[in-house]
Amino acid sequence: MKMFIEKITGMNLHYDNATKDLILDEKPIKKSIRILKDMKDVIFNKEWLNQINPERKMYYMFRDISKEEDRTTTEENNLRYDITVIPPDLMGEEFVKTQGHTHPSVQGTKTTYAEMYQVLNGHALFLIETKDGKDTKTSYIYGKDGDIIIVPPNHSHVTINPTDEILIIANWVERNFKSDYRPILKNHGLSYYLIKKDDKRVFIKNPHAKGNSELTEMKPINPEVLGLEKDEPIYRLIKTPEKLEFLTRPQDYEILFKKITSEE
Repeated sequence: MKMFIEKITGMNLHYDNATKDLILDEKPIKKSIRILKDMKDVIFNKEWLNQINPERKMYYMFRDISKEEDRTTTEENNLRYDITVIPPDLMGEEFVKTQGHTHPSVQGTKTTYAEMYQVLNGHALFLIETKDGKDTKTSYIYGKDGDIIIVPPNHSHVTINPTDEILIIANWVERNFKSDYRPILKNHGLSYYLIKKDDKRVFIKNPHAKGNSELTEMKPINPEVLGLEKDEPIYRLIKTPEKLEFLTRPQDYEILFKKITSEE
C-alpha cells in the first residue's frame, strides 16, 4: 500500500507500507529504525517486553528531507525537516510511542531548543512535560491530519499513535544539536503512560516519576500564528525561513512560547 502525502508536505512524497520506505521524487530516503530493545526502559509492561523479540521494529525515521532547490536555504539557516512513521501497535496494553527525548540548551542560555510538528496522516497524541521545581507539569495534545504542534523550550516530549491507523508526522528542528534520551530513559518514560483498557484510552501514572505531576490538555496551535492557512504544509515555511527562527533562536521568542503554553 502506497500512501501519497504530496498535498500535506508540498513535496513529491509517498510512503510505501510494504517496504517501509519513504520515496521522494522516485528515490527512497535513508531511514533509521527504532527497535524494541532501544525502548526497553520506557515501556510500561515489562512482562510483555520479556516475551517479545527485542529486534521488533517499532517505527521509522527519515531525516533531513528537502527539495533540491531548498537544500542551501535549510543548511544556511541551520534547519532540518524530518518525517517519522509510527505503525499502529500495542506494547502489551500500552499504545506504541516514540522513545522520547529532551533538547540541549542554546549555547550561553538556559533555554533549550524548541521543535515543531505537523500530523501528515492519522492521529497523534503528543505528550510534553516540564519541571516546576520538584514537581512536573505534563500536557497532552491530540492532533489529526494537518494539525501543528509546537514543543516549547525546556520540555521533554513523546509522540504516541493511539489508533489503528499509520501515523506519519513531520517536524522542523534546529539541525545541529543532538537529542538527549538519557533523562527519559532514567525515568522509565514521561510521567504518564497511555494504555488501552476496555477499548478506551486511559492515562496511568508512571510509578517511577518523582514529585507531583499535573496532567492538562493543550490544543494544536492556530496556523495563522505562523502565517499559514489550515492544512497548509509547514514545509512551505522554508520559503520564509525567518518564520522558523523561533526554532534556532528560541531565547528570543519567549512571548510566542508563553502564548502557546497558556492556550489550554
